[in-house]
Amino acid sequence: MDELNYIQILILSILQAVTEFLPISSSAHLLLPSKILGWADQGIFFDISVHFASLAAVIIYLREDVLKLSFLNSRLFFMLCLATIPIVVIAPIIASYEPRWTIFTIAISNILFALLLYASTLIGSQAKQIREMSSNEAFLIGIWQVFSIISGASRSGTAITGALFLGFSREEAARFAILLSIPTILGALVFSFGKNAILTTDVDILATFIAFLTTFIISYFTIDWFIKFVRKVGFGIFIVYRLCLGVLLLCLM
Repeated sequence: MDELNYIQILILSILQAVTEFLPISSSAHLLLPSKILGWADQGIFFDISVHFASLAAVIIYLREDVLKLSFLNSRLFFMLCLATIPIVVIAPIIASYEPRWTIFTIAISNILFALLLYASTLIGSQAKQIREMSSNEAFLIGIWQVFSIISGASRSGTAITGALFLGFSREEAARFAILLSIPTILGALVFSFGKNAILTTDVDILATFIAFLTTFIISYFTIDWFIKFVRKVGFGIFIVYRLCLGVLLLCLM
């Protein structure tokens, strides 16, 4: 894992687990240690390990919803497929250009998408349930998720923002965004395997185990806390955090 020590791997795994499902951008938080502290790149096996762990946590926590997806005629399955299409089509195109995200772009993305999330909480009716979702609404949420390619935008945050603008309740928006992570993470893993020579990469078994186990445990409890929190409190704390983070990053430049 490219010269990262075990303590750094533990910290990065916790960061991944906490930020993957919260609307605060996991990619930005994982990028910041290298940009600010000069840490080495996490390496492809770290990325694969933590994404597998995040995927496992979602599947186990939302197992009742996931069981519904096993039936190909499931309406929820169809909606998730529609919502996944935009990022599947566009992400490889953007990745081919190998964009370089800077602290400035991460800062601006955090501020901009925090404001959009705030606007969605004001404009959306917050009344709809996932079972009422139309094909057009699922696809539009998928369009919103495409913005998560921008480091600092947040995959969870963009999907939630789109769902709130369309009138879905806070809890349902969060739940759908978490469910949407299943095909999205699977796609990212397939893309990683296809792009990188995995079998020729040296693997630190202990580091991989630490990354996977830490991410899985923290992810599971983060999902549980997040769904309950937004049901009772909402997204205000995440909006304020992202605004403060964006301003702090601008000051560090």
